[in-house]
Amino acid sequence: MIGRNEAKEIETQLLSLEPPLLSVYADVDPSNPDNKGGSWRIRVKNALKDIAEIHERTEHRPSLYDQVVSLIEEERPAAKTMALFATQNKLGKTFLQRVDLNVSLPVVDVTHGRVDVRYGEPWIQPLLYAFDEYQHAAALHIQGAEWRLFEFFLGEFEEIDYVFAEVDKQVWKELVEAAEFIRSGRLAEKAEPDLSGSNKDPWAQKSHHWRRKLYKRLVLLVEKALAARGIDRLVILGAHPEAAMVASLFSRQFHDNIVAILPNPSDGNDIDIKKLRELVLPALEEAERRGEMELLDQIREGRGPQGLEAVIEEIQFGRVDVVALPIRCDATIWHCPKVGLYGGTREAAEKYCTDPVEVRLSDHIFALADNFGTRIEFMDGEAAERLSTEFGGIAGQRRW
Repeated sequence: MIGRNEAKEIETQLLSLEPPLLSVYADVDPSNPDNKGGSWRIRVKNALKDIAEIHERTEHRPSLYDQVVSLIEEERPAAKTMALFATQNKLGKTFLQRVDLNVSLPVVDVTHGRVDVRYGEPWIQPLLYAFDEYQHAAALHIQGAEWRLFEFFLGEFEEIDYVFAEVDKQVWKELVEAAEFIRSGRLAEKAEPDLSGSNKDPWAQKSHHWRRKLYKRLVLLVEKALAARGIDRLVILGAHPEAAMVASLFSRQFHDNIVAILPNPSDGNDIDIKKLRELVLPALEEAERRGEMELLDQIREGRGPQGLEAVIEEIQFGRVDVVALPIRCDATIWHCPKVGLYGGTREAAEKYCTDPVEVRLSDHIFALADNFGTRIEFMDGEAAERLSTEFGGIAGQRRW
């Protein structure tokens, strides 16, 4: 699996490529019965058969097809989606890149044979979208003198190991004492101090301020890391009194992004990553679905545009801040290539040109949104169903 730094390197490479480029997306999820025995490889090979250009070979150079087949035959760790890109210039120099992801990619058409193959203009936007937008979340694990922060990126956890580097050993020692004091029950198990002044125990008051100052220092380091990486969802794991107190010390900006406080996934300081995933992923999924439903509520309350014709028109007027789409999108729109404008219907597009071309919305939504500064929110599950039944399959949240 790939981390954030590797994703940036891949993005840089892909953006430098020129057509013709072979772009392949495939469902490789081993939990899918259709992929039993690696049968996805057969489907990819079949999809490549009719692209004559990639079968050309010389005495000294294998065909691009041969090289792609060798790459897909490699055994890799289990993943949900494979993205593969390949090109060969006139001098015979070949570029090959296979990316295995533990997430599904939005709008990629893998419904027909679960393979999407294109040759010509680079079809890299779904992958770049995933690199840039896919669930920026983190998990903070609290265990005595062990605080560890993990970034959730493309379905995998990657530890951000520099966060607490500046904290010296004495601070960690004090942290252990503070954690033991909280868990002992000698102090009321409250995340917030008693501001009424009714607490007459001077030791308890002194201890509370000591712990608060200690924890706040570490929380500020976490906030700094979250801000630097654009992370907007946080799950905290730890013993309840301790984790609740830590959560209360986040500034409002970050506190609102805490989606769950969960029990410690391990008895000791060693973290079972598998258990971490099992605890954190459902919490993040629930937060994602909740956010999607809230967005639809906001669109309805703000009377945002609904349906293809209205939404496409409003985007091009610069009025749409966020467009909501199902993660699997079969809709078509009409394009006027010379002027670069679109219509949700042929009649709407004919306002811009006399001979518009029908195209798949999924092929053009990234460029359309980028041109007019609109953010895309892909929806799945119950939210996607509601988007279809109540909003005509697509809706927009207005900027004002």
